[in-house]
Amino acid sequence: MLFIVGAAAAQNVVETGLKVKVPETYDRSSITYLVLDYPGDYHFNYVRNNVNNIYFSEKYYNNNLNYLTLTSPFERSYAGTDRATLIQAKLNEQRVANKIVAMWYSMDSEGRMNLDLVHSRGMFNATDDAYLQAKTTKRGNAQLEDYGNRLIDRSYVIVVDYYDIKSMEEAKIKDMRGWQTYYKAYLFKIDFNEETRNKIYDNWIYEEDTPEIKSAKKAALNKIDIPLISVGTTMLTATESQSTKTSGANSLLIGKPKSNDELMAKLLNTSYNDILYNLEMHVEHFRVITSIYAVKPLRAKIGRKEGLKTDNRYFAYEYVYDEDKDLTEQKFRGVIRSTSKIANNVGVATGKSPTSEFYQTAGKRLETGFLLQQKNDAGLELLLGYEIGEIGGVYGRLDYRLGRMFGVRALFAFVDVGFESKDYGRYNYAFLRYAIGFAKGYQLTHNIELRPYVGLGIESASNDVLATLSTVFLKGGINVNANLKHNIQLLGGVGFYSMGEAETEDGIKVGKWDVWFSGRKGMSILAGVKFGF
Repeated sequence: MLFIVGAAAAQNVVETGLKVKVPETYDRSSITYLVLDYPGDYHFNYVRNNVNNIYFSEKYYNNNLNYLTLTSPFERSYAGTDRATLIQAKLNEQRVANKIVAMWYSMDSEGRMNLDLVHSRGMFNATDDAYLQAKTTKRGNAQLEDYGNRLIDRSYVIVVDYYDIKSMEEAKIKDMRGWQTYYKAYLFKIDFNEETRNKIYDNWIYEEDTPEIKSAKKAALNKIDIPLISVGTTMLTATESQSTKTSGANSLLIGKPKSNDELMAKLLNTSYNDILYNLEMHVEHFRVITSIYAVKPLRAKIGRKEGLKTDNRYFAYEYVYDEDKDLTEQKFRGVIRSTSKIANNVGVATGKSPTSEFYQTAGKRLETGFLLQQKNDAGLELLLGYEIGEIGGVYGRLDYRLGRMFGVRALFAFVDVGFESKDYGRYNYAFLRYAIGFAKGYQLTHNIELRPYVGLGIESASNDVLATLSTVFLKGGINVNANLKHNIQLLGGVGFYSMGEAETEDGIKVGKWDVWFSGRKGMSILAGVKFGF
């Protein structure tokens, strides 16, 4: 949980000039992925040797070059603030944007091009609605193929800088093998404007061209300079490790021991997916757009093809006509999340694509045809409240949504902490407790959720006179959340504490906790407010 919270807190995305209103259609973006290479850098050989083992998402067209590493334009020790500018200059120097556009047009060494890839990606990008609409036109599939031309302008380059790479031993984490690292991803977009496109088409080489014309066109194509736009950066952390204890029950939990290379390969895959998820939170072009296909249950024609995973969040919008302004506006109507019933829709649309199922977590009643836009969140919920009972006091809890990882909707891991000052006998004690556990959400209505939970924790009691005592406790309960907004909720709940033996700081058991502190167990009532991030 600490690593999860740390990674979420470390996110820092800066976006420049790509914010637009929610578009009505979704065009698939493409990605070229590169990792900064530092020759001779400590531990970087593990990154270099395993970057080819990254499994690239089906959600994006793969525009990777024949290499996945980019020699860094600065030394590891460089402390300047212009790293993005230096990386951009390096990409321009290597004409990466030109290479990507050449890939789109299947350009060969003689400068000859064709539209096969552009057309096939246009067909793959088309939705059922576009397919059915095209069937009513004279151009038919040619209209779908033309969609590919506008996809070129959705070409992005991600450059990742892994730094401060440490083994578990160097990070002073005992009995573990593996890696931890900080990393920063730089995002660039190809500026494939109309002027550039016209230059390419004006110098298209045809079979009937004379050798002189072909040579002149090839020279003109080589002079075209396709620019890159710096979009922003995101900073994250990653850890991948495995216990080195191989005896007893622990060996069953960790399975087959993994090598350092295998652990690094897994770390690189995890960081790749986290980069995409984080960028999807902030960059408009990375967000899936669709519409509600059916209700009861909610369904939409997206799935694996769009990278859909359990508990991915989507906002729903309705088009409403404003008489005063004489225009139609998008109005926010609710929030839905995907269930584990995700369609395998990878392939060209036929008008009969399968649907994925969703459930609503906020808003008004939704209807068929409402616009849906992907809106990733960090999956964190912070509860601040107060407990009343034999065990009470101020209370805080952080829940983290696990659906993306385990495929179970509304499944959470949580860590909580409570503090209370209370008199027992002649003394006043300060009680501090903390626990970890799991919770599962169940939607009662669009805006009310029931969330049972169970956790295991430790409570300590101390004052200025007596030695500190502590105990392990088991806690279970049910919370009810009611939306004020989609990400702010009022909360009430009931919990039950089962306390263990009291122990001294030396680990000596001295009797039951509720005997030392008379009646300190049982039911507590909770009230508070919760914020989603």
